[in-house]
Formats: sequence, C-alpha cells, structure tokens
Amino acid sequence: MKKYSTQDLWIRVILFFAICVILIFSFQGFVLRLVRELFNNGNAYPETLEINLVRAMNGIVGIGLVYIFLQFDRKKMSDAGLSWNKEFGWEWILLSIPITIAGFIPTILIEYIFNIVIIEGLLDIVGILLSLVIAFFAFGVGEELLFRGYLQTILESKYSFMFSAIVSAALFGLLHLLLLAPGGRLEDMFAILFSAFAMGLTFSYIFKTTKHNLIFPIAIHGFWDFFYFAFQAETTYQEIFHTVVGIFASIIGAVVIFLLFYLYTTKRPLVIVDDDYSLE
Repeated sequence: MKKYSTQDLWIRVILFFAICVILIFSFQGFVLRLVRELFNNGNAYPETLEINLVRAMNGIVGIGLVYIFLQFDRKKMSDAGLSWNKEFGWEWILLSIPITIAGFIPTILIEYIFNIVIIEGLLDIVGILLSLVIAFFAFGVGEELLFRGYLQTILESKYSFMFSAIVSAALFGLLHLLLLAPGGRLEDMFAILFSAFAMGLTFSYIFKTTKHNLIFPIAIHGFWDFFYFAFQAETTYQEIFHTVVGIFASIIGAVVIFLLFYLYTTKRPLVIVDDDYSLE
C-alpha cells in the first residue's frame, strides 16, 4: 500500500475501527432481531448461537468495510493479502489443520480442567458443516481482512512490524471485548481482551512471514473457531483466577502455533522471486 502521512494514517485507523464498531452494533441490534422474528417467532436463540451470529456479522462487515476503504486508494482486495497462491495455497490450508489442533488441544484441556469451558457435545453433521463455513469465511476471512489485511498493512507502511502487530492485535482484542463482554464483568473483559491479543500477535507474525498473504492466518483462525463451535464449547470466567488461567491457556495455544509455524518456515523459508514469492 502507498505511504501515508502520520496524520492521514491515524485518521484512517481510527475512522476505520470506529465505523467497524458502529456497523457491527447496528447489525447486532437490527439483523439479530430480524433473524429472531423470521426464524424463531421473535424468541431469543441460545446465548452461544447468538454470539456466533453476531460474530458472523462481524466477518461480513469486515469484508465489506475493507473493500470500501480500498476503493478510496484504488486498491484491490489482493493488496490487503486476500489472494490465492496457486502453488502453495492448498499446502498452507492443509498444514493449518494439524498446527491449529496442536495449539487448540492444550488450550481446551487447561480450560476444561479448571472449569472455564463447558463442552456440550459434538454437533450433528449439518451443524458441523454450517459451523465450518461460518468459522472459515465469516470469522477467518472477515476478521483477518480487518485486522491483518487492512490495519496491519497500512500501519506497516509507516511503522515497524512489531509496533504494527501490537496495535492491530490490541484493536483485535478490543473488538472482541466489545462484542463478547457486553455485561461489563471485569473477569470476562480481561480474559477476552488478552486472549484475543495473544492470538492476534501470532496471526500478525504469520501474515508478515508469508509476505502479507492471508491464506495461513485465515485458515488457522477459521479452524480454531470451528473446533469451539463443533464441540459447542462455551467459556465462562467466574473469578479473576479463571481469567488468569484462561489467558495463560490462550497464550499456550498461540505459542504452540507460533513455534510450529516458525519450524515450518525454517525448513521451507519464503523467498522473493521477481516481485512474487515462493517457498524454497
């Protein structure tokens, strides 16, 4: 992306995030009510399902908002990392499955042992397929476009990767806090904020290392959320101790994913070839 002045860059970041939040909460109030009226006689759905519906709206808003902002600079979605690598795209998606599972298992085990997560059981086949589509396209594509594809990319046009990753991950955590802790409970707020921040940093590193291609972070992000949905896992933080343990569990998962991805890129480093990239 082009170089921005300091003032122009921060105006874009603040405006982009503010519009994103406003749109999501507007959709939450209108669309969720409409879905209830059309498909559930006006009654509320189970809390976990409604949270997932709201987050799906987040993904839809993310895709649309990034597209609109890119139009102002006459850029394409590929400039935000949403492009398919013909040679390695499927390899990255397939590899993301065991990497995500390796990070997910210690996280969910720690949360289960300390009664942070409640697992209601595996969904039926229709629920699994639907959850996979929502998790991969709405959450993976939408949220990664928002925070890595657009925000991190424009920040990196002026600042270091580390600073850009911290800011984008902090905004990633803040949005999750606003969406998933509306009751204002301190335990929920801290757990959601720092857990999302830890995962956001890992996604930022993967995005940077793959030469700003979103395939890998989208796949890991999508599969991570999918595993929670498939087992109908619902997290609850009853006290500060649970908050600390929950954050620790998320950090463990993020670190495992980071280390496995780092090992992969050590064995097959990315190299620039004629303004494009491939793997050695």
